[in-house]
Amino acid sequence: MIPVPPPSTPPDNPRPTLSWTKRVICTILVITPVALALSVPLYQHTEPTLGGLPFFYWFQMTMAIAAACGCGATYYIAFRNEPEIGDAQ
Repeated sequence: MIPVPPPSTPPDNPRPTLSWTKRVICTILVITPVALALSVPLYQHTEPTLGGLPFFYWFQMTMAIAAACGCGATYYIAFRNEPEIGDAQ
């Protein structure tokens, strides 16, 4: 006899299922600050200064914060409906 698997076997795919709209939003949130930080001619000057820091430095710091916020927002969008590990199903 051939063994038959149980009819309601949950998939072993731990990745969340996202719609294309959410995927595009997440991509934009992560890629935009990275692309801006990599485009050096965009911020290769010293004026305007902010608190004594040239534009070159505070723009990079702003892009690092924006990238962290984009990653956090992407994590929230992707995993907000996922059960925690250890939650009873």
